[in-house]
Amino acid sequence: MARQLGAMRTSNPLAMSEFKHVDLTALGSPRFVLTVDTEEEFDWTKPFARDGFGTTHMRAVPRFQGLCDDHGIRPCYLVDYPIVEDAYGVELLSGYAQDWRAEIGVQLHPWVNPPFDEALNGYNSYACNLPPALERAKLTQLHTAIVSRMGVKPDVYRAGRYGAGDATPVILQDLGIAIDTSVRARFDYSSQHGPDFSTYPVRPYWIRDGGLMELPVTTVYSGAMRGAGSTMFNDVFGSRAARSMLSRSKLLERIALTPEGIPLDKALLGIDLALAEKVPIINLSLHSPSLAVGHTPYVRDVDQLERLYNWLEGVFCHLRNSGVRPTTMAEILKASRFKSFR
Repeated sequence: MARQLGAMRTSNPLAMSEFKHVDLTALGSPRFVLTVDTEEEFDWTKPFARDGFGTTHMRAVPRFQGLCDDHGIRPCYLVDYPIVEDAYGVELLSGYAQDWRAEIGVQLHPWVNPPFDEALNGYNSYACNLPPALERAKLTQLHTAIVSRMGVKPDVYRAGRYGAGDATPVILQDLGIAIDTSVRARFDYSSQHGPDFSTYPVRPYWIRDGGLMELPVTTVYSGAMRGAGSTMFNDVFGSRAARSMLSRSKLLERIALTPEGIPLDKALLGIDLALAEKVPIINLSLHSPSLAVGHTPYVRDVDQLERLYNWLEGVFCHLRNSGVRPTTMAEILKASRFKSFR
């Protein structure tokens, strides 16, 4: 069983009843961030491999960045090792960061990130299942590469496959990373040997009080039974058929705020529900290979790519019309009165 972020054995552990929400009233109105899992292209249906991947989709990123520029949004590109080894990707993203058009964060895909001292399998694709020393070695090597090749000091981390665990907070703080965004609230990956975040909060909270913040990826429940969603969705209605029945009957549906697999109308409803829950930071997310055709299950043809861009445009406009402005990781840290323990 994977070690799980939020129930971690640290000097200041946060048990489920002890989550301390981050005070972000200094930001004023609710805000949103746009986080991009900036990673290699690989076949999601095949076993994990150390090679055979590509990074050609990075040439599609300028269109996405242009849309963000038009809406005054500074996306946070969470880059993994293959991207840091791609000369075009490094020049492109570091240029955006230098021009204050984007932020750079860290994303660890253990199977393509040296050192390679583990067996190659699904279990070890979750960094939280690796020996802590190996997780540290991989993260340190990635962080060092980002700093040296991109000229930025990243403040934010997301574990690939959301696989953060017991050892992760200490490693992040040792590297000077202030925000973790590995928690995909209201999702359970334990059947795949990953973490169970089904009952975790959507609001930002302190992993280490004042020193390391969790900024969960935003997911909400809709429907007449949404108040009991954290219990009912996974424990009672765990099968796909049962969840489909609940969705069709409008009793209970889980809405992740991503253009990947979530229709625009559902996303707009999800935003409204997140605001009704008084979520201070809406964390939108997507994978960078979805910005080009043929690399993810969500964008197999040009029509699907255009729908993704229509989704982004529609969501950005809805957020603006709802009074929700974009923010950055730097602004969030400043508003939170973050204090370093280094």
